[in-house]
Amino acid sequence: MRRVAVLLCLLIAALPAAARADQVTRAGSVYARVSPTRVVLGNSLVERRWARSGLVTTALVDKRGGGMTWSANRRDFALDLSGRAEIGSDLFTVTGVRIAKLARGGLHVAMELSSPVPGLTATRVAEAYPGVAGFKTQTILHPAAGLALAGATLDEAAVPRATATLNAFRAGSDWRGPGWTGPQYGSAGSPEAGDFRTATTGPTVDGPGEWLSLANGGRSLFMVMERNDLPSSRASYDGATAQLRIDYARDVLSLGPVEEQGHVENPAPAPAPGRVRILQPGEDLALSPAFVGFGDHPGDEAWQFHRYLVDHRLQPYAHDVVFNSDGTDANRISTGAKDDMDYATVQQVAPLARRAGADVFVLDDGWQAASGDWQPDSPQYREPRGTYPPRFPDATFTAVRRAIAPMKLGLWMSPVNFNPAANAFKSNPQWACTPVGDATAALNAAQPDSGSNEAGIGFWGPDALPYVASRIEDAIDHWGVRFFKFDFLAWFDCAGQGDLWGFHDRFLSMLDALRAEHPVVVFQIDETNDYRLFPFESVSRGPTWFQNGSPDPDLVLHNLWLLSPYVPGFAIGQKLLAGDGWKKWPLGTVMATALLEEPLLAGDLRTIDPAVLDTARVWLDWAKQHRAALDGVVYPLLDDPLAERWTALQSWNPETGHGTLLAFRQDSPQASTTIALRDVPPGRRYVLRSVPDGATVAHVTSQQLSAGYPVTVAQPRGAVVLEIAPDA
Repeated sequence: MRRVAVLLCLLIAALPAAARADQVTRAGSVYARVSPTRVVLGNSLVERRWARSGLVTTALVDKRGGGMTWSANRRDFALDLSGRAEIGSDLFTVTGVRIAKLARGGLHVAMELSSPVPGLTATRVAEAYPGVAGFKTQTILHPAAGLALAGATLDEAAVPRATATLNAFRAGSDWRGPGWTGPQYGSAGSPEAGDFRTATTGPTVDGPGEWLSLANGGRSLFMVMERNDLPSSRASYDGATAQLRIDYARDVLSLGPVEEQGHVENPAPAPAPGRVRILQPGEDLALSPAFVGFGDHPGDEAWQFHRYLVDHRLQPYAHDVVFNSDGTDANRISTGAKDDMDYATVQQVAPLARRAGADVFVLDDGWQAASGDWQPDSPQYREPRGTYPPRFPDATFTAVRRAIAPMKLGLWMSPVNFNPAANAFKSNPQWACTPVGDATAALNAAQPDSGSNEAGIGFWGPDALPYVASRIEDAIDHWGVRFFKFDFLAWFDCAGQGDLWGFHDRFLSMLDALRAEHPVVVFQIDETNDYRLFPFESVSRGPTWFQNGSPDPDLVLHNLWLLSPYVPGFAIGQKLLAGDGWKKWPLGTVMATALLEEPLLAGDLRTIDPAVLDTARVWLDWAKQHRAALDGVVYPLLDDPLAERWTALQSWNPETGHGTLLAFRQDSPQASTTIALRDVPPGRRYVLRSVPDGATVAHVTSQQLSAGYPVTVAQPRGAVVLEIAPDA
């Protein structure tokens, strides 16, 4: 018997590698199989298969509804090396595979690659998650010799005869809204005119964008680039192949906060001469992640990406009600952009913020003695305050934290900026971004009290980021700060410190390290100017400050309506109760617009009727207690709110059948309308309850919701909000 066993072992060892059993790793419904010739990753919904000898995706399969193979035998990525032919992944070979289980479920597969380019290796990463119909992918380059990269394809799929839709997302909503005609001082390349999301549909598409959807017979394949809206972020479909790609040659200059005045990009397509990204030996480059997913019915692709983003990509953060002191300003203790929030004002405003239900109290632009030093404006730190008295009695916000308790302390910060009077700049002038930062610092010094100059508009280079991180950590560890609003972000070429892409990447590396080290701290990105981190670099990390000014309900709704269902509503911060919109619109309508977004109070609360704050508290408390009904994917319904007719939004979890319908009459002469809900699972019953009082309104079926539910609002500009829950 022992001889038979030994013989059997010898026979198995002699079998070709392809005939041996695959190495299989499982994490719940997610599995990975590795053999000498192939790699397979999948779950109960989808599967992706790769060939190891010449990395191509041999099959990209949506298993649902009888199964559908969307793409076969197509390369995964490609590199456009300056001065050379494009190098596709089909010329790379998988030399090793590492598999790890993910903390929140799913598997991480890392394929180590050799390449035909001397001195270059790479890692191709793919992840799959339970219950998500799609995959995250990413390519990481490891150059051992210098590398000039003109561009890169992040992912590809061979999809013949589909209808393509390319969505391009843009920051700068304050100045790019309806009616804007382009930069006032002109532009080179696309003027970026129009609103902050544009959609192009046709049998072929090619242009700037981050979300590409390919529809075929009621089903779809979609690809999302987790990148910001630089001109180099592009996607295309030529009728046969879909691509997400980066074209570095398109980027010429990022003007950041002054993008509305001028825009500069290279309008010529590759391979026209342009900028390249230079990688030094030993300098790894992680290209932007991509998500490739599937929809098997209308609305499903948005839900699949939402599940991926919220359950697996986005580190959970508290959906607190945030008060920001922006707008508490009558130039009483400053003349520029800094607000009037000193300790005495904190003592007046904090009780009002608590009354409205705020959990976080953010000191906006003004708390710092000098941007760059990032110390509280206190007797210990005076520059460059001049004749104005210190704002706060101590240098650790001890008194402020007592005054705002139990609210958490938050701070505005412009982390890549400095005031030329800052000691950090005086001691380390080499950290400034040459030439841009030196020039803006000189302008700042010439007009120290003008607008944002009062805070500081000098620009650091990336070499300053370790110091900046230390100031942020000091605020977290010693001042108890639990929320940051990052403003004035922009990326520049800095002599001796690297190019704008390296600056951007090093900032993200700093931000991600801070998030990992301090998971209870929320980092909000101000997206009111272009080329910051919007859309998917910011919302995959936290909330966004999306709208300045004093937006009325129709503009707030328009922003949510236009970004839905692509960007999670709960990440979009728009100022609530700022201005006088609560006087011109019914208060219930004003509060209803805030339910699906980041709850963000702003403005001078001392000017608001206390009864208004009490009513706001009722709505905001309801939102805190019913996050499951509000944090689903948001579908836009009916008309764009700026048409001033009936409009609606639907927050929805199609798996649990739980969500919220928000309907707004606006200026429509019709008191009633019918609203058909999206992605309602068939064969179920639901109970509808009014918000915020919780009264039962109706018991309905799936068919009734899908066919159209009748809604009546007697008052012009009024609203009705209904929670939808499974009917027990």
